[in-house]
Amino acid sequence: MRRRGCTPLVFIAAAAPAAPLKPELAGYISCPRCASALKAKPSATKNGEILSGSLTCSRGHRFRITGGIPRLVSGMSGTAVKTGRSFSSKWSRYYKTYHTKEWAAMQADWLIRRFGWKSRAGLDRFLRTRGTILDAGTGAGNSAKLLSSNPRSQVFAMDVSSSVDFAYKKFGGEPNIHFIQASIESPPFGGGGLFDFILSDQVLHHTRDTRKSAARLARLLAPGGQFSMYVYKVKAPIREMGDDYIRARTTKMTEGQCAAFSKEMAELGRSLSAIRQKVRIPRDIPVLGIKKGSYDVQRLVYWNFLKCWWSGSVPFEQSVATNFDWYFPEHAFRHTPREVRSWFRSMGLRITHFDEIESGISVSGKRPARRVKARVSKRAAAGRKQQVLH
Repeated sequence: MRRRGCTPLVFIAAAAPAAPLKPELAGYISCPRCASALKAKPSATKNGEILSGSLTCSRGHRFRITGGIPRLVSGMSGTAVKTGRSFSSKWSRYYKTYHTKEWAAMQADWLIRRFGWKSRAGLDRFLRTRGTILDAGTGAGNSAKLLSSNPRSQVFAMDVSSSVDFAYKKFGGEPNIHFIQASIESPPFGGGGLFDFILSDQVLHHTRDTRKSAARLARLLAPGGQFSMYVYKVKAPIREMGDDYIRARTTKMTEGQCAAFSKEMAELGRSLSAIRQKVRIPRDIPVLGIKKGSYDVQRLVYWNFLKCWWSGSVPFEQSVATNFDWYFPEHAFRHTPREVRSWFRSMGLRITHFDEIESGISVSGKRPARRVKARVSKRAAAGRKQQVLH
């Protein structure tokens, strides 16, 4: 937690919270159990950061600050606790592979393309219009770093797992990134209306209820704010049946057993990729959900029959980690485009971008900005309109 004397910078659509303490982060977060304000009691500081101490609300709910990170995990279901533990296992085992330059660059490029920014410059232009940003499910922190290019913004990087420790170690020195250990089931941001941009990429399908988790995050949007998320898509029927059959077993394995199985899947994917032949499907096969076209062997098997992820562009251990990410968590729900569109309608968000690929669905939606009109003059509103609607 950084201790700064400046007033928290907030995009015009978000109301600045009343910060009772100097540490900037404490002006934004609230008790995840009762939504009341938190007061910090540092026990150790270094270079303006609170390294350890506690946060307490007016109702006596107390939370630790350790390693520079507020630990605000509270009120999770039993399965959510297990999911948090499974991802803690993943990050403690594989975090180094997620911090390689190759993986970070590949994921950044993939994210930018899926959400329609087209280039890093396009993303940066968008981020210059956002003052308060939530990265919900930051994992290794690469996405938080990507979102922090606007030095006048504040990026809140939240994850339920111990990944925040590895992320903080890598990116904790960034002046506008704040790491928080907290759950999407009970986000520590009070009544909402705080964030100009919320990203939850490859996360919500691992929660107990994807739709409800998305709705919780959407409630945190400020007027004019944007919510972008990616969730798994329902795949070909045999692949779906295979996933359910295998995951019913792998989710009951020990961490070591599932890691060994995930390695076997990566090895299988590598072996299939070594077959330098194309499989031509002359016409669609609707019963199997297979589209006509030309496939290499590994991709045909991967998308239609069995998840065995492998890529020669990243270290082998990263391929193992990607399979582990699918097979070990308690939940890995898949959804249809129709479902996702209906969620955004029910959340009162206007869809501004919708991208569907084999693996999943990337969608962005905006909260109407009309509620800010009472706060600003007509001239100010006109001058800011382009920025809000960018």
